[in-house]
Amino acid sequence: MKNNNLIKSLILITTVLIGTVQTYGYAEVEQSVTTDVQPSVAISKITSQETGTINPANGVNTGLSASFKLQTNGTDEDYDFIVTSSILSMDGGEVSAYGQNGCLLFGNTASLPTASAIENARIGGNENRNVIAYPLTMGITNPMSVGFTNSTQYGDCWAVKVNNGTEGTLTQTVGQTPVVNTYSVGQDEAGAYRATVTFTAVSK
Repeated sequence: MKNNNLIKSLILITTVLIGTVQTYGYAEVEQSVTTDVQPSVAISKITSQETGTINPANGVNTGLSASFKLQTNGTDEDYDFIVTSSILSMDGGEVSAYGQNGCLLFGNTASLPTASAIENARIGGNENRNVIAYPLTMGITNPMSVGFTNSTQYGDCWAVKVNNGTEGTLTQTVGQTPVVNTYSVGQDEAGAYRATVTFTAVSK
């Protein structure tokens, strides 16, 4: 009898313990975290030949060139990619150094040319003391492209289109033979001649 009561007690205790056990199902919480990558751009100069010499007899130079690397995660809708230039005049400050068909004008740095001499060289005239113009070639790797234009915002400039690219190289090469009428032994004084070219990405 005692044994039966003991067994019943154990069954009761076991039943009570099983009845108080809690069970847990599968649970999950998810949260999405978002951040934006803003349009960005980097321009660096890769190689360049920035100095040369000019033959005083005919104005032929030994060759000038520069290459720029462009990297961007943006588009033409985000930036204007432009190449501008400047030349210093005696009476007009800095003005564009681009002439007809995108040629590049160089001015004497010791005897500054006048604004009218620069304008004359720009159109290929022969009254351009201390200004020499040289043809300029711009090359760029695909899928980008480049073309010379006159912009209401930037003036005379070379405009670069990235065409959905992410990086590319722009190479500018100065022709060695001066543009006709822009070099004269009698007009162009000895000394250094300079033009400044700037490759810029302007955020819209």
